[in-house]
Amino acid sequence: MHAFGDAKKDAELSLKLRAHVGPDIALMYDGSAGFDLMDAVYLGHALDEADFLWYEEPMREFSVTAYKWLGERVRIPLLLGEVTEGAHMSAGDFVATGVASALRVSTFLRGGFTGAMRIAHLADTFHLRAEVHGMGLEQAHLCMAIKNNSYYESLVKDNPFTELGQDLPVDKNGMIHAPKGPGIGYETLWAEKGAPKELAKFLKG
Repeated sequence: MHAFGDAKKDAELSLKLRAHVGPDIALMYDGSAGFDLMDAVYLGHALDEADFLWYEEPMREFSVTAYKWLGERVRIPLLLGEVTEGAHMSAGDFVATGVASALRVSTFLRGGFTGAMRIAHLADTFHLRAEVHGMGLEQAHLCMAIKNNSYYESLVKDNPFTELGQDLPVDKNGMIHAPKGPGIGYETLWAEKGAPKELAKFLKG
């Protein structure tokens, strides 16, 4: 959930959303670095009360120390390291403080496939999850290659939405499936949906 960016409103929404969906639906919150420590703590308590699975990036990730303080004040698991400078190397600092319950990985912010897999293996060494950030074929491959990942992140672009998975097909059970051809799988996707216009021109020569 990306919400209002107001700690009080987001706390109220989190509690109402849990009451609406019941106890069995996994809910996660992404703060998109919108808060200072005081508001992050306030919201973290509400998310814990609403039994959210994790609390992602409530503050800017420049200060590992600030996150250490947040981790000492809230009970909800923290998912960290999505956009911090240093790719796979900075992930180690979040692990070393003991504050991260899970690390974010992706191909486009964490050093490509190589950096993402380094983070995933580091997390696995300490029994942490490595949750994949973002959507698309590259991130789908990561989800299927990392044993300590639990979800594929898909962006819902319309409201009310008409298609749950707009970047990759999502089946009726909410699952995505690996491309069956060689490589990343773009050729298969283009064959089914057509290549982007500029790329189509390039491929035609």
